[in-house]
Amino acid sequence: MDYVITISSCFFLQNMYARFQTLNDLWKCLPSDLVPISDQWTHIEIVVFMENTRLLHAELCELLKMFTLGYGRMLLGLFVFSFINLISSIYIIINHRALYLYDSYSTNKSYSRILPLMVDVQIITFLMSIIVFVSFINEKRLKMISYLRLYRISNLHFDIKRQIKMFMNQISVCDSDRISAFGFFEINLNLVTSILVLLISGVITLIQMKDHPMILKLNNDTYSFFANYTNLKFN
Repeated sequence: MDYVITISSCFFLQNMYARFQTLNDLWKCLPSDLVPISDQWTHIEIVVFMENTRLLHAELCELLKMFTLGYGRMLLGLFVFSFINLISSIYIIINHRALYLYDSYSTNKSYSRILPLMVDVQIITFLMSIIVFVSFINEKRLKMISYLRLYRISNLHFDIKRQIKMFMNQISVCDSDRISAFGFFEINLNLVTSILVLLISGVITLIQMKDHPMILKLNNDTYSFFANYTNLKFN
C-alpha cells in the first residue's frame, strides 16, 4: 500500500508540476510590459491570452483541490503510520538491549541493525518524495505572483489592468486550498521540521519509559521476531 500510494501520488504531482511549469512558460511569451507590439501582439490578443492563462490556472488549482479530497485520507494514514514506524524502528536501533538480549543472538547483530535501518530509509524516501513534489508545485503556483507584481498597473490599459487584478484575487483564493492530509496538516517543507521535532520527542519519551510494561513488551516482541526469523533462515 505504501508503494501504491507513493507512486500514484508522485505521478499525479509530477504531472501537475509540469503543467504549472508550462503555464509559467506561456506567461513569459507575453510582451515584457504588456504593451501591444506591431505585427506580433495586439491589445485584444494580449487580453485574450491573459484570460485563457488565468482560466487554465484556475483549472489546475481545482485539480489540486480534487487531489486533496481524493488522496487526503490515504496521505493522512501514510504519514501517521509511517511516523509510528519511524519512532519504533529508531527506538529499536538505539535500544541495543532490546535487540541483543541474549549472547546467542549476538552473531546476528549486523542483520538486526540493517533491517530497521532499511525500513527507516524506505519510509523517509516515500515521505520526502511526496513533500518535495508538493513543494515544487507550491513554488510554481506562487511564481505567477512575482510575474504579476512586476507590471506597473497604472500605465496599463483598463482591460489588461482588470485581468491582472482578477488574476491576483484568484491566486490569493486558490492559495488557501493547499494540498493537505485531509485537512489535518498542510504538506510542505515545514512539515519536515515538524516531523523531526516529533521524532526526537517521541524517541526520548520511549527511552525514558523503558521500564514501562508496554515498552518491555515491545523489546521482547522485537527480540522474538529477529530470533524466530534467524532460526527459520538458518534452519
